[in-house]
Amino acid sequence: MAYLLDTHVILWALDEENRLSSTAKNIITNINVACFVSIISFFEITIKKKIGKLELTKSINAYITEIERIGIILLPIKKEYLDSYDQISLLSNHRDPFDRLILATAFSEKFIIISADEKFYEYTDIIEVVW
Repeated sequence: MAYLLDTHVILWALDEENRLSSTAKNIITNINVACFVSIISFFEITIKKKIGKLELTKSINAYITEIERIGIILLPIKKEYLDSYDQISLLSNHRDPFDRLILATAFSEKFIIISADEKFYEYTDIIEVVW
């Protein structure tokens, strides 16, 4: 099994480990489990920082370096994800473009999403979510 971390999971794993569920923490710290993060998450973090919705303790590059150091694999945006993005239902209560690309990535790669975001559970017909 392979896992895709939602944006907040990255931040909590690196800055606020006590906010992770025990399941999420066990998965992320298990060296025998493949964990991934989409570059779109760092774009989301950058935007939220720029507009004042998020304060960071490190630079974006420092976060990327740290996730790679602990073995989390950074994924680019692939054209297949954009095709999958178009296949993900557009729910009226969930139009977040970052979340939708995370969903499309998980769908394309057959990853399980690690997230505390309840909106991801509205897509359990196409992806698996754990927290």
